[in-house]
Amino acid sequence: MTQRFSRRLPSLLFSLLLAAGFCLFFAACNTPLGPSVGSDNAIYITMGTALAQGYTPYTEIFDHKGPLLFLMQMIPQALSGGNSTLAVFLMEIVFVFLSLRLMAALARRLGLRQDWLAQLAYLALLGPLMDGGNLNEEYAACFILAALLCAVSAFDREDWAPPRKLALPAFGMGAMTMLAFLLRANNALSLLGLTAGLALALLAGRRFADLGFCALGFLCGCALACAPVLLWLGAQGALGEAVYGSIIHNMMYAQTDGIGRVQALLATGYGHTALALAALSCLGALAHALRAPGGSFRLTGRTALCLSLVLATAAAGMSAFISHKYYTHYLMALVPLAALGAVMLLGALPARRVVTGTAAAVCCLALVAGGAAANARRLSDLAAQGSFAEDARTLYALVPEDERDSFMAYRVEPKWYVYAKALPCMRFYFLQEILAQADPAVMDEIVSAFEQNPPRWLVLFYQREFGPPYDERVAQIFETSYEFVDACGEYQLLRLKDEP
Repeated sequence: MTQRFSRRLPSLLFSLLLAAGFCLFFAACNTPLGPSVGSDNAIYITMGTALAQGYTPYTEIFDHKGPLLFLMQMIPQALSGGNSTLAVFLMEIVFVFLSLRLMAALARRLGLRQDWLAQLAYLALLGPLMDGGNLNEEYAACFILAALLCAVSAFDREDWAPPRKLALPAFGMGAMTMLAFLLRANNALSLLGLTAGLALALLAGRRFADLGFCALGFLCGCALACAPVLLWLGAQGALGEAVYGSIIHNMMYAQTDGIGRVQALLATGYGHTALALAALSCLGALAHALRAPGGSFRLTGRTALCLSLVLATAAAGMSAFISHKYYTHYLMALVPLAALGAVMLLGALPARRVVTGTAAAVCCLALVAGGAAANARRLSDLAAQGSFAEDARTLYALVPEDERDSFMAYRVEPKWYVYAKALPCMRFYFLQEILAQADPAVMDEIVSAFEQNPPRWLVLFYQREFGPPYDERVAQIFETSYEFVDACGEYQLLRLKDEP
């Protein structure tokens, strides 16, 4: 055991250094170089800090992501005392490191001796889509890679594995699919596509015992991964609201305004990137299938795996186009499959230094160029913020400490909370009217809260156009029930008027 660890130590250190260096530049929202914080990242840091201080998920603080993301954001804030970008940065390094180790294992399993090249390829594909980091798709990619490793280990063979040997990999696939789902429902689509493809292949091959063992293992994996999260939500009394937030509201949000899917696919950089990633995945699967003796497409474990990878790619592409928002980081769902496709292509090419050297050079150039661009964007964001952080702290300092449990910010940029180290007293704590676009009941609840139990202190975004406009009911409450205290930058501080 000690000898084996000693032999693998250089590879582990390489992956760790690669993960840390990658995150230093591409995880720009939390990097120790000077975090640019960002929007979604700020939402999650505030959410994690609130949970660490005793808030109840979904019922007291809301976002339409899955409950596992709530838990993952709570842990670093609980360990650090809250509002820590560094704690999140360290968590990101851990996940990128695990992803790299999974890529190395996939490369070895598929016969690519240069597992370091597989790791470079994964990061080169992931880097341009990071959007500053700390996003649910970033963490889901790790679970997807683990499921792919389970599938490859069970099915990448020129015959079929004995039925009982399929149960454990299927268990792993089920657990990873559920973990991806619990981060955000659409993250699981690629793995559901992969699972459906393998099940159909077993059915077509009349391998009913294999299918039975796979189904049993998969369902047990799903149940085991899901149970602790359900128990946590149940203990918090938040199970119903979790279903609403992570599934119902999430799908409502996905259908809010945006350009059509076909137009996005064919006429935007987002669509072209999705097509390129899908093409890489499918070409790799085809090349791997042709490695069978005589290039035969006889239905074996390997051909079933390759056909299922194509189906998984289609499902991952669909997940990136469910929403009309088309944020770049949605495409991270395709990266594990594209990286696997790259490994399969490299494995099918002649094992010559020129091939390895060219592939490594392309990956390194992509990482250097992408890292420089990500760092430039980070510096630009920091410069654009100007006195934003100081303004946020100045206004929040005017709120008496014993009244900060009755504080709320309305339609703020989410990073306002992080800079001020503030927590909200209402569950819809950011860009309220954006959430209400998806479900008007959100605005009804906000109005009711302001009427029945109004926050004593309120920070309001003002001075520039920001759509959609204020709800008239909320605007009326602000005008009649609050008085001006101070303003800094684009925000003003209001206080609830004393009753006459």
